[in-house]
Amino acid sequence: MKKINIEFAEDPSQQDINIVITADKKDEEVMELIKKISDPFESTITVYDDKGSAIIIPLEKIYSISSNNRKLKVVSEDGVFEMRSSLQDIEQELKSPSFIKISRYEIINLLKVKEFDFSVSGTLRIEMNNGLETWASRRSISEIKKRLMRKENDQ
Repeated sequence: MKKINIEFAEDPSQQDINIVITADKKDEEVMELIKKISDPFESTITVYDDKGSAIIIPLEKIYSISSNNRKLKVVSEDGVFEMRSSLQDIEQELKSPSFIKISRYEIINLLKVKEFDFSVSGTLRIEMNNGLETWASRRSISEIKKRLMRKENDQ
């Protein structure tokens, strides 16, 4: 990862904020930085704590989003929250390729998976980095395998 140096220059004649990025080349890291600066809320979602207060959290902090009794539970690095939406709506809203639906009731972040256990015939146990354990439905296993193979080939 490249080191980022930030410099501020006050200019009273400026009405807007101008950001200039200088690097040796316009690579993937630079493009990701430009994307984050141009729309800092693009990779976030709004969740609600137990008091009903709205909190914005980055997608990369999410372990899983699951549906239970018509409520969405979001497990993240910052705690467990609720969402006011359907799982289907959230699935369409998540633009990150790191999220995958593992059952009718749950979406996980592939970047937060510690281990996939295919050892029990016909099932898939998934252990997350935070110790959370979940299971994929049988009909989701082939799609999960495809995504893992694609991810492996991309590296």
